[in-house]
Amino acid sequence: MVQYVKRQTSAQMVAKQHLKLHLRRIRNREYSRLRDMVPSIAKKDKISKVTVIEEAVKYIDELHRALFERLQSKAAAAADSKLVSDEHVKDFIHTLIPVDLFSKTNSANLTFEKSQRHPSYIMPKKQKGLGKPH
Repeated sequence: MVQYVKRQTSAQMVAKQHLKLHLRRIRNREYSRLRDMVPSIAKKDKISKVTVIEEAVKYIDELHRALFERLQSKAAAAADSKLVSDEHVKDFIHTLIPVDLFSKTNSANLTFEKSQRHPSYIMPKKQKGLGKPH
């Protein structure tokens, strides 16, 4: 049995290289944005991506602790309220987080660029209101 290998044309190879470069630039830009949001590493020039993620996780933990302490101090200051339990804080935080933040449909939107055959800057723009006439 003879199998034929489908070879890419040079245009397809160039388009694939452009796509990889585009995705790399997006990824690097997002790491840079994350690095700028974390105070402990914002001023550093060269830092690994792993360190950016680790420091971001630590910073998020610090923010959670600060929020918890603030909620406890406000509850303690109220005359007839009881101390806030961990469950109350979790419930409160969950009310702040959008319900679909971690859903599969939302994650599909986040990976839109990666799922496309061509980068969005190559794809033609869809124009509104130019549907089929009825």
